This record gives sequence, structure tokens and C-alpha cells, in this order.
Amino acid sequence: MDTELIAFLDESRKPMRDPATQRVKDPRRYHYVVAAVVILNGDIPNISCQLRRIRDRVCPLHYQKLRRFRRRVEAVEAIEGIDEWDCYIFETAQALPEANFREHHVRAKTMEAAFTRLSSLGILRAVLETRAHPEKGSTLDLKDHQVLNKLKQRGDVPADFQISHEGKTQALLQLPDLLAGARSDWICEVYHDPYARISHRVRHTDSVFTMRRS
Repeated sequence: MDTELIAFLDESRKPMRDPATQRVKDPRRYHYVVAAVVILNGDIPNISCQLRRIRDRVCPLHYQKLRRFRRRVEAVEAIEGIDEWDCYIFETAQALPEANFREHHVRAKTMEAAFTRLSSLGILRAVLETRAHPEKGSTLDLKDHQVLNKLKQRGDVPADFQISHEGKTQALLQLPDLLAGARSDWICEVYHDPYARISHRVRHTDSVFTMRRS
């Protein structure tokens, strides 16, 4: 039987910085990056075990919590040693003014691009980190399902393409977290080296234009 391909997705949202001073150029303009990591051999338990061993050395294995530059490099170098995964990047084509482009609209457009490309590769299952809020329940997660339903209605993705949301206990979500964080550091002029160490594992990068006002 063919191995089912599963994609794990996470996002990163950051403002542009001045590379010389590291000060935020404009906190009202930001880039949005989604990383989709595709597990190629279906051996999720084995990869999860490798990630847990890495986490024991590089703790926490969460890009934004790794404040020091060296620790971010160490984290991406560690996951580079894990075989059997590819990454696809989906990102805004330019820093967007927050006043005109709400995050839910930017995310919807980026996820549209991600779901469409993944399904074209024969991937029919995607796992995203939950954004459920104690006060709002699963409303934010439902928006991702609304995006998918619209794509199915248009015929852009097959009817059997499915998404689900899981919490931070899902070890595989650490891979797209690190990739999305390293890529957003790159395009926002924070650090270049972490992404340079892992960029050869990225199969394709899509620039998403979200120019329509919400």
C-alpha cells in the first residue's frame, strides 16, 4: 500500500526590522509566513521520537522562545538531520499594512495557497496548530475549515482533502514552527543564518499577494 502523505502546518507573523539596529521599522507592517512540512515515509512515531531527543538538548523547541541567535541556529541544524521530510513555504509578497489587511484575511489567502498546492502534490491530510481561544472556543479553527470548504466548492481541492487542528503536544508541529520562524526572520531582516542552514530542505516558496482590502 502507498504511504499516506501528511502535512503539518504552522505560521509566523513578524514586522520588518532594520538589519543594522534590529529596531522594528514599522510595527504596523508585517510579513506572514506559513510553513508546510510533508512527512514522506509516514513514520510519524520515529520522527516524533527524534524530535523529543532534540527537544531534550534544545529546550524549548519553539522558535520564538529561542531568543538567542545561536540557539535558533542549533535548533534548525538539529532538525536538518532528520530524514524523510520536505517543506513548502507560503508567504506574503511584501510587508502588509495592518490597518488595511486584517490577519484573518491574510491567513485565509495564505492557507488557500497552501491547501491548493498540497492537494496538487497528492497530499490529502493536513494538521494545523489549534488557535482555539478560551473565550472564543474553536472559532479561529473554524475559519480554516471555511477556507477549505470554499476551495472544495470551487473545485480547487478534491473533496477528500481534510484538515485537523492539534495542540502543542503534537511533536510534528515543531518542524513547521521552526521553518516558519527561520523564514520570517530571513525576510524581516532579523537573522539570515538560521534559514540559510535549512533552506535546502524547502522544495518551493509561494509568494501570496493579499492586496484586496478586507
